[in-house]
Amino acid sequence: MTEMHQFQLDGAAGFRARRAGALRLVAGRAWVTLDDGQDHVLLDPGQLLALPRGAQVVAEAWARSEGATLAWLPTPAYGLRARLAAVAARGLGAAAGRLAAWARSAEAMARRSQGCMASGESMASSGAVQ
Repeated sequence: MTEMHQFQLDGAAGFRARRAGALRLVAGRAWVTLDDGQDHVLLDPGQLLALPRGAQVVAEAWARSEGATLAWLPTPAYGLRARLAAVAARGLGAAAGRLAAWARSAEAMARRSQGCMASGESMASSGAVQ
């Protein structure tokens, strides 16, 4: 189940992220100022802004007459797909490594078997294959 908290921006609202997550703009446009006031972001509907734990944020509607609606998504709510992709990538990487090792082993065995064959032992050299 996705844990999401929505809030309407009528004026400026400030908060601190108690845990990592993301802000998603649901409606309107929002001006977001991060931490020390040095970073500013203008969000359009549907955009996400990832925030680390402890980030200080001040957000306000771009046009006060229209307002804006933001949703707070804690890390599990927006990061599940990324975490699943990382686990799958690690599993596929391990499988690819095992497959490559098997291919190297098969190639080495083929080289050894070709190198040990005497000239008169093959079917081609005996004239059976034409």
